[in-house]
Amino acid sequence: MVLQIVRASIKPEQRAHWLEVMRGNAARTRAEEGCEGYQFAEDVEEPDTFVIVEHWADLDAVYRHFRNQFEALMAALGDVFAAPPEVWIHDLASTMSLDEVLAKAGLSR
Repeated sequence: MVLQIVRASIKPEQRAHWLEVMRGNAARTRAEEGCEGYQFAEDVEEPDTFVIVEHWADLDAVYRHFRNQFEALMAALGDVFAAPPEVWIHDLASTMSLDEVLAKAGLSR
């Protein structure tokens, strides 16, 4: 599994444009082969700062995603960013559920 996390701060006056473009991006991304999840939310402590979490089957799916959408997405967004977005892409070796972590910590729900 590959996890991509994006943190983007936008200009307040660009909020409506950002939301419109990102809603379309979410729908297109969710429909891509290898996309296993896409969540998009605003940071409750920092207005106009958004976090996007994408789950991908593997790095090849991420590479296809960037080839298919990156240039068009950046062109559509234009000058919305208040600062350069931060992006992290994690290629994960394993994933545990909360119950598994609690059990390993000697705790239960």
